[in-house]
Amino acid sequence: MAETLENIQEMVLILNRERQIVFANRRFLEFRGDDNAALVFGLRPGEAVECIHALADDTPAGCGTSEFCETCGAVNAILESQRTGLDIQECSIVREKDADALNLRVRATTFKLGSEPFTLFAIQDISDEKRRGELERLFFHDILNTAGAIRGLADVFEMAPPEKQNEFRHRISVGTSRLIDEINSHRVIAAAEHDELSCSPTQVESLEFLREILFLFDGHASTANRTLAVSESAVDFEFETDRGLLSRVVVNMVRNALEATEPGGTVSVGADHSVDEVRFWVHNSSVMTRDVAVQVFNRSFSTKGKGRGLGTYSMRLIGERYLKGQVSFVSTEKAGTTFEAVFPRKFS
Repeated sequence: MAETLENIQEMVLILNRERQIVFANRRFLEFRGDDNAALVFGLRPGEAVECIHALADDTPAGCGTSEFCETCGAVNAILESQRTGLDIQECSIVREKDADALNLRVRATTFKLGSEPFTLFAIQDISDEKRRGELERLFFHDILNTAGAIRGLADVFEMAPPEKQNEFRHRISVGTSRLIDEINSHRVIAAAEHDELSCSPTQVESLEFLREILFLFDGHASTANRTLAVSESAVDFEFETDRGLLSRVVVNMVRNALEATEPGGTVSVGADHSVDEVRFWVHNSSVMTRDVAVQVFNRSFSTKGKGRGLGTYSMRLIGERYLKGQVSFVSTEKAGTTFEAVFPRKFS
């Protein structure tokens, strides 16, 4: 059996009744970048692929025991196969060592050797397939929406009286700038995932930067009947970072907050600092459901439907992998939801 499993292209594990690895084929070891099978024996799958939730300090019991594991396709496929004999699911895993997002299709089949139950756990990396599909759907959705808005403004411009034409020229100009930014946003995500982004740190003033962020949302549909403002507690200071990449992180934080805010609500943005770190935050009064909260940074997760929304994923990807920071959130009934990004005050 072992010889057969070594010669197939899929990554294959055999797990005991406790979901611990007792066999790993060569393909799985190549994926890990370590050919010593003894290093994975006794580990559970999430620990072996270095899932951030399985290795987190607040998950002392390991893979399958954190609140995030409740929605993990790998864990659920194994548990379901132990009940029914076979299950196939997809899961999204972020690896601890490089914040890399993996989309996996997993197939779990239960069998017995003597009286002892085991699980044959086959893993297929479908990350590239999922990325292409998600980016294509998201790209065309965003581009068509923005292009359609520009077309509508152009049609109105042709019928507008002379005294209104300057206003529509400005709105068309803003729309075309947003169209270019949408295209660049998708290019940045693709480049970030392939380790092709370069950082160009410069000096940034915090309040000037926040005012620029608010200007980007001036007249945007997402701000209709909502207030977007710089918090009175925001502090003005200088720090060093890549301004363009930081803008993408904070813009996505704001966009996410506006989407979650009911008409009449307020989204506030702010910044403060310590001796060595700077913090940017975005707050709104809504609260996330638990199901949303435990998946919010997953690449393939969105509250807006299939193929929508890479914003929360990309803010962590860029903020942590490239800007050397940490992106997190807190969401409670009493205080609402606050996303924050903490970065070193000096980039180099």
